[in-house]
Amino acid sequence: MRSLILSLFIIIGIGVASAQSLLDSFSQRLASMGRYQAKFAVVVDGQTIGGEYIVEGSNFYITSDGVELYVADGVKYEVNSSKREVVVDSAASLGSDLLSNPAQSFESLKSQFNVSDSVASGVKMVKLTPKEGSGESIDIYADGSGELPRRIVYNFANGSITILLTSIELYDMALPLFEQSRYAEYEVIDMR
Repeated sequence: MRSLILSLFIIIGIGVASAQSLLDSFSQRLASMGRYQAKFAVVVDGQTIGGEYIVEGSNFYITSDGVELYVADGVKYEVNSSKREVVVDSAASLGSDLLSNPAQSFESLKSQFNVSDSVASGVKMVKLTPKEGSGESIDIYADGSGELPRRIVYNFANGSITILLTSIELYDMALPLFEQSRYAEYEVIDMR
């Protein structure tokens, strides 16, 4: 009986280590790319919104649905073309999900969620459940090589949001940075 219990603990431990290794694999592979671009589609309630982000270290640029987000050197510039405004804030105000902070999203998950691995339809995946209280769970599906994320599903009590990463590639141009002159006629709201 004792050896059976020990075997179960070893199997459970291997499963958690494997899932954490998959998250680490995502982070390490993306970091090894240096500067990279990801194209994505967000699916919510049957509607799809496309976009892309470019990451270099802890700095990034993201654009989707008329909104641009520039983050560099600890400062966040959120540009909303329909409102013709720029909101400036500290990068510390960034969220931890993929589309709020693509540069750090996988690193922060391990501290906030319980991690378990699985395979769904032959695809490696990681299931994340909150360490404290209830709330969203997150399912992250790997690509065929198991090195990069391909689909992320945020599960809520009343529905889900799916992010499909349609491509992740090296980016050989400079990271786009915020240039005040491009938005000279926009209202600037500084929240710092």
